[in-house]
Amino acid sequence: MTWPERILLLVLELALLAVTFALIRKRRLREAFAALWVIAAIVLLVLTVVPTVSTTVGGWVNLDPAVLLLTVAVVFLVAILLCASSAMTREARRREDVAREVADLKNEVDRLRERLDQPPPPPAEPKPKPPSLRT
Repeated sequence: MTWPERILLLVLELALLAVTFALIRKRRLREAFAALWVIAAIVLLVLTVVPTVSTTVGGWVNLDPAVLLLTVAVVFLVAILLCASSAMTREARRREDVAREVADLKNEVDRLRERLDQPPPPPAEPKPKPPSLRT
């Protein structure tokens, strides 16, 4: 990898870190996703800044350092997508449960309103007191 390529990647990775921390500070990025983004940016930063690491690891898996960098980035993106999909599925189920509860409550309110609209039942006749208690 040439120096201009490394400098470009370094700038992009530092921008990724800066954006990630800005989103964390504004509370627009959940902790699980924030951790994945920070780890991804740091790993990519190390692979870019320390050429021996990318060359050594690339040699282990028989990949050019640039291809290794791209592969690691894709793996992290897939992990983030899986995490996001899992969170969206969980939230969709929660929304369905809430919608079901709201429907049940609406039915209960409608039933209670119907009961209020009906005339009250006639009062029951008082029970006679036992003879021993009459005064």
